[in-house]
Amino acid sequence: MRKYEIMYIINPTVLEEGREEIIKQVNTLLSSNGATIAKTEKWGERKLAYPIDKKKSGFYVLTTFEIDGTKLAEVESKLNIMESLMRYIVVKQD
Repeated sequence: MRKYEIMYIINPTVLEEGREEIIKQVNTLLSSNGATIAKTEKWGERKLAYPIDKKKSGFYVLTTFEIDGTKLAEVESKLNIMESLMRYIVVKQD
């Protein structure tokens, strides 16, 4: 089990209740693949460095978790098809 962080940006058109649901979906996806979630931080809506799909802001969320590295590819394949996520990145912590 290694420690990872995932930073993802939720589409700004999603309302507050929808954001909570998306965060719950991502955490459930991680847990169902054997991850242990340490913490989830909501950074709030921030301006993007460059427009993505003609949108200039997004809602940032950072989640720290532990997972077996072999399960990470399966998690990322499911994150790729989530339409409400604009971008995400998974980084291994030292």
